[in-house]
Amino acid sequence: MENKPSRYFKYAIGEIVLVVIGILIALQINNWNEGAKEQNKETIYLKNLERDLTNQLDFIDDQISYETDYTNAASYLLNSFKGKNFIKIDTSFFRNLTLLQSRKTFLINDPTYTDMLSSGSIDIIKNKQFKDKLIQYYQELERIEKIIQNNNSLLVDQQYASVFFKIGYYFDEESIGIFNYKQNKSSKLNLKYEDELAKISREILNKNENKLQLMNVINLRHVLSLGSLSLMETSKKNTQLLLEELKDLNKKN
Repeated sequence: MENKPSRYFKYAIGEIVLVVIGILIALQINNWNEGAKEQNKETIYLKNLERDLTNQLDFIDDQISYETDYTNAASYLLNSFKGKNFIKIDTSFFRNLTLLQSRKTFLINDPTYTDMLSSGSIDIIKNKQFKDKLIQYYQELERIEKIIQNNNSLLVDQQYASVFFKIGYYFDEESIGIFNYKQNKSSKLNLKYEDELAKISREILNKNENKLQLMNVINLRHVLSLGSLSLMETSKKNTQLLLEELKDLNKKN
């Protein structure tokens, strides 16, 4: 009888210890499950980021192609004028002049990064150094996007286009002559009309003030395309470096 309280106490302590151990095991299993979920989530995000960066390279290459065409077109017009000290008005002149009136919008492919920011999942990336590089990379892309967008809107659409349409050049290779008004190509009246418009444009360009204005905006367009091309080349290198680092992380995961 005297040993019963002692045995009961020992049993109670044993039960408490078992309960505590059970709780600790349950917590550990729960933490392990949560950790596994976090790991799986990080793996999915990293794989999706690799996909996005690969697609981003395609967008950058596409932008480089356009900016190269703009640079070459402007170079042709500037070199043609410098070499002869006058503007040779021919098919090549109108084709390149018309090309410079267009522009390419730079696209950022960031659905995964945007999702990580909006959902607060950016900290799921355990590699802090890579996470910082990723944030800096997309911040730089956004800066470049704004630069190109502002240049296109304020300089190409307004300054270059205003001079372009004032002088009146529009070239379409599918049309006869220089101007395209969607008329019957076999029409003699159409040919006469286009010849008259071409004559008017040449008369406008013979004025020195118009010639000066045109060459200035062509030079402006040349500088813009060179600047955009430089930004794209740098972005391509940065994207390739980040992509290689991301591929290494995915291999380890």
